[in-house]
Amino acid sequence: MDMFLCTYRKLPNNLFNPVRANSHSIVVLLALAFIFSISCEKDNKLQLPPNIQLISQAGSISTDSTIAFGQLMTFTIKATGGSTNLTNLYAIKSVPGQNGSRVMDTSMNISEFIVNKSFTKTFDDTEYWTFIVRDKNLLSDSVSLIITRDTSSGFGQVRFLESIEMSAQNLAAPGSFFSFDLGVLDQNQAFQNQESIHLLYYYYGEDENVIASPGANVETGVYEGNLENWDTRKTTRFIELDLPPDDFYAIANDSLLIASYNEGSGKRKAKNLVMGKTFSFKTQDALFGIFRVLEVEGTNSGTIKIDVKVQDK
Repeated sequence: MDMFLCTYRKLPNNLFNPVRANSHSIVVLLALAFIFSISCEKDNKLQLPPNIQLISQAGSISTDSTIAFGQLMTFTIKATGGSTNLTNLYAIKSVPGQNGSRVMDTSMNISEFIVNKSFTKTFDDTEYWTFIVRDKNLLSDSVSLIITRDTSSGFGQVRFLESIEMSAQNLAAPGSFFSFDLGVLDQNQAFQNQESIHLLYYYYGEDENVIASPGANVETGVYEGNLENWDTRKTTRFIELDLPPDDFYAIANDSLLIASYNEGSGKRKAKNLVMGKTFSFKTQDALFGIFRVLEVEGTNSGTIKIDVKVQDK
Protein backbone atom coordinates (compact mmCIF):
# COMPACT_ATOMS: atom_id res chain seq x y z
CA MET A 1 0.00 0.00 0.00
CA ASP A 2 1.32 3.46 -0.91
CA MET A 3 2.17 5.58 2.10
CA PHE A 4 1.49 9.31 2.46
CA LEU A 5 3.19 11.60 4.94
CA CYS A 6 0.55 14.12 6.14
CA THR A 7 0.62 16.62 8.98
CA TYR A 8 -2.48 17.76 10.87
CA ARG A 9 -2.61 20.86 13.01
CA LYS A 10 -5.61 22.71 14.45
CA LEU A 11 -5.94 26.05 12.72
CA PRO A 12 -7.26 29.26 14.30
CA ASN A 13 -11.01 29.72 13.83
CA ASN A 14 -10.67 33.26 12.50
CA LEU A 15 -8.77 31.98 9.45
CA PHE A 16 -12.04 30.73 8.09
CA ASN A 17 -14.20 33.62 9.27
CA PRO A 18 -14.48 36.07 6.35
CA VAL A 19 -15.44 38.83 8.70
CA ARG A 20 -12.52 38.46 11.08
CA ALA A 21 -9.89 37.32 8.57
CA ASN A 22 -7.19 39.82 7.66
CA SER A 23 -4.34 39.88 5.16
CA HIS A 24 -1.92 38.39 7.68
CA SER A 25 -4.21 35.43 8.26
CA ILE A 26 -4.54 34.85 4.54
CA VAL A 27 -0.77 34.72 4.15
CA VAL A 28 -0.51 32.23 7.01
CA LEU A 29 -3.23 30.13 5.47
CA LEU A 30 -1.52 30.02 2.11
CA ALA A 31 1.79 29.09 3.72
CA LEU A 32 0.19 26.28 5.71
CA ALA A 33 -1.54 25.01 2.59
CA PHE A 34 1.80 24.90 0.76
CA ILE A 35 3.49 23.01 3.61
CA PHE A 36 0.54 20.62 3.79
CA SER A 37 0.79 19.87 0.07
CA ILE A 38 4.49 19.07 0.35
CA SER A 39 4.14 16.92 3.47
CA CYS A 40 1.43 14.89 1.78
CA GLU A 41 3.49 14.23 -1.33
CA LYS A 42 3.71 10.59 -2.13
CA ASP A 43 7.01 9.13 -0.89
CA ASN A 44 7.67 6.63 -3.64
CA LYS A 45 11.35 7.29 -4.54
CA LEU A 46 13.10 4.01 -3.79
CA GLN A 47 16.91 4.43 -3.72
CA LEU A 48 18.53 1.61 -5.69
CA PRO A 49 22.01 0.46 -4.59
CA PRO A 50 24.95 0.00 -6.97
CA ASN A 51 26.04 -3.36 -8.36
CA ILE A 52 29.55 -4.81 -8.59
CA GLN A 53 30.84 -8.02 -10.16
CA LEU A 54 34.08 -9.68 -11.22
CA ILE A 55 34.17 -10.43 -14.93
CA SER A 56 35.38 -13.83 -16.09
CA GLN A 57 37.77 -13.40 -19.01
CA ALA A 58 41.22 -14.54 -20.13
CA GLY A 59 43.92 -13.38 -17.72
CA SER A 60 41.50 -12.30 -14.98
CA ILE A 61 40.44 -13.95 -11.71
CA SER A 62 36.73 -14.03 -10.92
CA THR A 63 36.37 -16.98 -8.50
CA ASP A 64 38.31 -18.64 -5.67
CA SER A 65 41.75 -19.53 -7.08
CA THR A 66 45.15 -21.00 -6.26
CA ILE A 67 48.05 -18.74 -7.28
CA ALA A 68 51.83 -19.11 -7.00
CA PHE A 69 53.77 -16.79 -4.72
CA GLY A 70 54.91 -13.67 -6.53
CA GLN A 71 52.54 -14.08 -9.46
CA LEU A 72 50.42 -11.22 -10.71
CA MET A 73 46.68 -11.39 -9.96
CA THR A 74 44.43 -9.35 -12.24
CA PHE A 75 40.78 -8.67 -11.45
CA THR A 76 38.39 -7.24 -14.02
CA ILE A 77 35.81 -5.26 -12.06
CA LYS A 78 32.49 -4.05 -13.44
CA ALA A 79 30.23 -1.72 -11.46
CA THR A 80 26.98 0.05 -12.29
CA GLY A 81 25.25 2.77 -10.32
CA GLY A 82 21.68 2.41 -9.07
CA SER A 83 19.86 5.65 -8.31
CA THR A 84 22.96 7.81 -8.38
CA ASN A 85 26.59 7.96 -9.51
CA LEU A 86 29.41 5.82 -8.15
CA THR A 87 31.96 7.60 -5.94
CA ASN A 88 34.40 4.99 -4.60
CA LEU A 89 35.94 1.64 -5.44
CA TYR A 90 38.15 0.01 -2.86
CA ALA A 91 39.59 -3.40 -2.01
CA ILE A 92 40.07 -5.01 1.39
CA LYS A 93 42.60 -7.82 1.82
CA SER A 94 42.83 -9.91 4.96
CA VAL A 95 44.52 -13.10 6.14
CA PRO A 96 43.47 -15.47 8.95
CA GLY A 97 44.08 -14.01 12.40
CA GLN A 98 44.62 -10.43 11.21
CA ASN A 99 42.42 -7.42 10.55
CA GLY A 100 41.84 -6.55 6.94
CA SER A 101 43.65 -3.66 5.29
CA ARG A 102 42.60 -1.40 2.44
CA VAL A 103 44.98 -2.02 -0.47
CA MET A 104 43.22 0.15 -3.05
CA ASP A 105 40.95 3.19 -2.91
CA THR A 106 39.82 5.01 -6.04
CA SER A 107 37.51 8.04 -6.19
CA MET A 108 35.19 8.83 -9.08
CA ASN A 109 31.88 10.39 -10.08
CA ILE A 110 30.53 8.23 -12.89
CA SER A 111 27.51 6.03 -13.57
CA GLU A 112 29.43 2.83 -14.45
CA PHE A 113 32.88 1.44 -15.22
CA ILE A 114 34.92 -1.62 -16.14
CA VAL A 115 38.50 -1.59 -14.87
CA ASN A 116 41.44 -3.99 -14.43
CA LYS A 117 43.27 -3.97 -11.10
CA SER A 118 46.42 -6.05 -10.51
CA PHE A 119 48.13 -7.20 -7.32
CA THR A 120 50.86 -9.69 -6.45
CA LYS A 121 50.31 -12.94 -4.57
CA THR A 122 52.08 -12.81 -1.22
CA PHE A 123 53.51 -15.70 0.78
CA ASP A 124 50.34 -15.98 2.89
CA ASP A 125 48.66 -19.35 2.53
CA THR A 126 45.19 -17.80 2.36
CA GLU A 127 44.07 -14.31 1.35
CA TYR A 128 40.50 -13.02 1.55
CA TRP A 129 39.75 -10.31 -1.02
CA THR A 130 36.68 -8.08 -1.02
CA PHE A 131 35.96 -5.42 -3.64
CA ILE A 132 33.46 -2.73 -2.63
CA VAL A 133 31.76 0.00 -4.64
CA ARG A 134 29.88 2.93 -3.05
CA ASP A 135 27.61 5.63 -4.46
CA LYS A 136 26.62 9.20 -3.54
CA ASN A 137 23.83 7.93 -1.29
CA LEU A 138 26.43 5.92 0.68
CA LEU A 139 24.84 2.70 -0.56
CA SER A 140 27.28 -0.05 -1.47
CA ASP A 141 27.72 -3.49 -2.95
CA SER A 142 30.59 -5.96 -2.66
CA VAL A 143 32.02 -9.15 -4.10
CA SER A 144 34.49 -11.48 -2.37
CA LEU A 145 36.77 -14.41 -3.14
CA ILE A 146 39.56 -16.47 -1.59
CA ILE A 147 43.09 -16.74 -3.01
CA THR A 148 45.16 -19.73 -1.87
CA ARG A 149 48.94 -19.97 -2.30
CA ASP A 150 50.23 -22.69 -4.60
CA THR A 151 52.70 -24.48 -2.29
CA SER A 152 54.26 -26.40 -5.18
CA SER A 153 55.85 -23.27 -6.65
CA GLY A 154 59.32 -22.03 -5.71
CA PHE A 155 61.02 -18.65 -5.51
CA GLY A 156 62.33 -16.64 -8.43
CA GLN A 157 65.85 -15.54 -9.23
CA VAL A 158 67.25 -12.05 -8.68
CA ARG A 159 69.69 -9.78 -10.47
CA PHE A 160 72.31 -7.86 -8.51
CA LEU A 161 73.03 -4.49 -10.13
CA GLU A 162 76.09 -2.94 -8.49
CA SER A 163 77.04 0.73 -8.19
CA ILE A 164 74.43 2.22 -10.50
CA GLU A 165 75.35 5.89 -10.83
CA MET A 166 72.82 8.55 -11.89
CA SER A 167 73.27 12.30 -12.17
CA ALA A 168 70.89 15.01 -10.97
CA GLN A 169 68.95 17.18 -13.41
CA ASN A 170 71.65 19.82 -14.05
CA LEU A 171 74.44 17.34 -14.81
CA ALA A 172 74.24 15.81 -18.28
CA ALA A 173 76.30 12.67 -17.70
CA PRO A 174 75.89 9.87 -16.91
CA GLY A 175 72.13 10.59 -16.96
CA SER A 176 69.17 10.99 -14.62
CA PHE A 177 67.00 8.11 -15.90
CA PHE A 178 67.26 4.35 -15.42
CA SER A 179 65.74 1.32 -17.14
CA PHE A 180 66.16 -2.26 -15.93
CA ASP A 181 66.36 -3.21 -19.59
CA LEU A 182 68.58 -0.41 -20.97
CA GLY A 183 70.56 0.93 -18.00
CA VAL A 184 71.29 4.62 -17.29
CA LEU A 185 69.99 7.11 -19.89
CA ASP A 186 70.12 10.86 -20.32
CA GLN A 187 66.93 12.85 -20.84
CA ASN A 188 66.93 12.68 -24.64
CA GLN A 189 67.54 8.93 -24.60
CA ALA A 190 64.83 8.47 -21.97
CA PHE A 191 62.32 10.41 -24.07
CA GLN A 192 62.95 7.98 -26.93
CA ASN A 193 62.38 4.97 -24.61
CA GLN A 194 59.49 6.12 -22.41
CA GLU A 195 57.97 2.63 -22.09
CA SER A 196 61.19 1.33 -20.51
CA ILE A 197 61.93 4.00 -17.88
CA HIS A 198 61.52 2.77 -14.28
CA LEU A 199 63.54 5.23 -12.16
CA LEU A 200 64.81 8.80 -12.24
CA TYR A 201 66.94 10.91 -9.92
CA TYR A 202 66.84 14.62 -9.09
CA TYR A 203 67.45 17.17 -6.33
CA TYR A 204 64.69 19.56 -5.25
CA GLY A 205 63.73 21.65 -2.19
CA GLU A 206 63.05 20.02 1.15
CA ASP A 207 62.93 16.57 -0.44
CA GLU A 208 66.58 17.06 -1.48
CA ASN A 209 67.87 13.86 -3.13
CA VAL A 210 64.95 11.99 -4.69
CA ILE A 211 64.56 8.77 -6.63
CA ALA A 212 61.14 8.57 -8.28
CA SER A 213 59.71 7.65 -11.70
CA PRO A 214 58.14 9.46 -14.66
CA GLY A 215 54.65 8.78 -13.27
CA ALA A 216 55.38 10.61 -9.99
CA ASN A 217 54.41 14.24 -9.44
CA VAL A 218 57.86 15.52 -10.34
CA GLU A 219 57.91 19.28 -9.80
CA THR A 220 57.53 21.45 -12.90
CA GLY A 221 60.84 22.86 -14.04
CA VAL A 222 63.07 20.14 -12.60
CA TYR A 223 63.79 18.81 -16.06
CA GLU A 224 64.12 20.98 -19.15
CA GLY A 225 61.29 19.80 -21.35
CA ASN A 226 58.92 18.66 -18.59
CA LEU A 227 57.77 15.08 -18.18
CA GLU A 228 54.21 16.25 -18.84
CA ASN A 229 55.17 16.16 -22.51
CA TRP A 230 55.78 12.41 -22.38
CA ASP A 231 53.14 10.11 -23.86
CA THR A 232 53.99 7.26 -21.44
CA ARG A 233 54.88 7.86 -17.79
CA LYS A 234 55.12 4.65 -15.80
CA THR A 235 54.99 4.79 -12.01
CA THR A 236 57.24 2.99 -9.55
CA ARG A 237 56.32 3.06 -5.85
CA PHE A 238 58.67 2.88 -2.84
CA ILE A 239 58.65 1.88 0.82
CA GLU A 240 61.55 2.71 3.15
CA LEU A 241 62.99 -0.35 4.91
CA ASP A 242 65.00 -0.94 8.06
CA LEU A 243 67.17 -3.61 6.45
CA PRO A 244 70.75 -4.26 7.64
CA PRO A 245 73.40 -4.26 4.87
CA ASP A 246 74.27 -7.93 5.47
CA ASP A 247 70.64 -8.94 4.96
CA PHE A 248 70.45 -6.92 1.76
CA TYR A 249 73.55 -8.48 0.24
CA ALA A 250 72.47 -11.96 1.33
CA ILE A 251 69.30 -11.83 -0.80
CA ALA A 252 69.46 -14.84 -3.12
CA ASN A 253 65.86 -15.13 -4.38
CA ASP A 254 62.86 -12.86 -4.78
CA SER A 255 61.00 -13.90 -1.60
CA LEU A 256 62.18 -10.89 0.46
CA LEU A 257 61.78 -8.53 -2.50
CA ILE A 258 58.08 -9.37 -2.68
CA ALA A 259 57.43 -9.76 1.04
CA SER A 260 59.01 -6.40 1.92
CA TYR A 261 56.63 -4.46 -0.32
CA ASN A 262 53.18 -3.79 1.16
CA GLU A 263 50.40 -3.14 -1.35
CA GLY A 264 48.66 0.14 -0.60
CA SER A 265 51.61 1.64 1.32
CA GLY A 266 53.93 2.48 -1.56
CA LYS A 267 54.86 6.13 -2.16
CA ARG A 268 55.70 7.68 -5.51
CA LYS A 269 58.99 9.11 -4.23
CA ALA A 270 61.94 7.92 -2.18
CA LYS A 271 62.99 11.20 -0.53
CA ASN A 272 65.91 12.67 1.44
CA LEU A 273 68.28 9.95 0.31
CA VAL A 274 71.57 9.56 2.17
CA MET A 275 74.15 6.82 2.37
CA GLY A 276 72.72 3.63 3.85
CA LYS A 277 69.03 4.32 3.23
CA THR A 278 67.21 1.30 1.78
CA PHE A 279 63.91 1.14 -0.10
CA SER A 280 61.67 -1.62 -1.38
CA PHE A 281 60.02 -0.86 -4.72
CA LYS A 282 57.51 -2.16 -7.22
CA THR A 283 57.38 -0.97 -10.82
CA GLN A 284 54.17 -0.46 -12.76
CA ASP A 285 54.97 -3.72 -14.57
CA ALA A 286 55.02 -5.55 -11.19
CA LEU A 287 58.79 -5.92 -10.99
CA PHE A 288 59.90 -6.06 -7.34
CA GLY A 289 63.23 -4.98 -5.96
CA ILE A 290 65.22 -3.31 -3.17
CA PHE A 291 67.84 -0.59 -3.57
CA ARG A 292 70.44 0.66 -1.11
CA VAL A 293 72.12 4.06 -1.32
CA LEU A 294 75.91 3.85 -1.47
CA GLU A 295 76.76 7.53 -1.75
CA VAL A 296 75.30 10.93 -2.59
CA GLU A 297 77.35 13.91 -3.77
CA GLY A 298 76.26 17.47 -4.54
CA THR A 299 72.82 18.89 -5.17
CA ASN A 300 71.13 19.57 -8.53
CA SER A 301 74.49 19.03 -10.29
CA GLY A 302 75.43 16.06 -8.15
CA THR A 303 75.23 12.27 -8.40
CA ILE A 304 73.86 9.27 -6.53
CA LYS A 305 75.13 5.71 -6.50
CA ILE A 306 72.97 2.72 -5.53
CA ASP A 307 73.07 -1.08 -5.36
CA VAL A 308 69.93 -2.91 -6.51
CA LYS A 309 68.51 -6.39 -6.04
CA VAL A 310 65.67 -6.90 -8.51
CA GLN A 311 63.63 -9.81 -9.84
CA ASP A 312 65.14 -11.54 -12.85
CA LYS A 313 62.17 -11.95 -15.19
